[in-house]
Amino acid sequence: RLGMLNLHEVLERIRRLMLAQVPHLDIAEDYDPSLPGVQGDVDRLQQLLLNLTRNAVEAGATSLRLRTRVAHRVALPTGIVRAAVRVDVIDNGSGVPRRLEDVLFQPLVSGRADGTGLGLALARETACDHGGDLRHAKTDEGTVFTLYLPLERCDARPMDLMEASP
Repeated sequence: RLGMLNLHEVLERIRRLMLAQVPHLDIAEDYDPSLPGVQGDVDRLQQLLLNLTRNAVEAGATSLRLRTRVAHRVALPTGIVRAAVRVDVIDNGSGVPRRLEDVLFQPLVSGRADGTGLGLALARETACDHGGDLRHAKTDEGTVFTLYLPLERCDARPMDLMEASP
């Protein structure tokens, strides 16, 4: 069910749902008010973001920050995009075990004994189905999962840009 959607509305639904489930959770919004709408399946993107926030809580997070920005010249699996919406889910949980960092998005990989290992694999598949990507990083801010959704495509493929570099 593709259509134009406002990611801030999706994130607000996630925020309200998570606070209803985990009332003590501290959730900060850090939204770019100029963020344009994106083309997507609202239900699938909502499920992707809900998976990320629930994983954070299961990893012991007591605070989350939901941040949106526009990123420029982003390399995605389908090529370079001139502009993409970037949604960061930042948490202060225990993070991803080092042994799983390289295989995190593969099916049946889980850091929890009771985990199915499907949540992040499906989340990345959803991102890719939208022409975007889902990435993970450990930063000074905490554990960061970043969803990229393309706004504008470039004509260049990643290899074209690398070959053109000095």
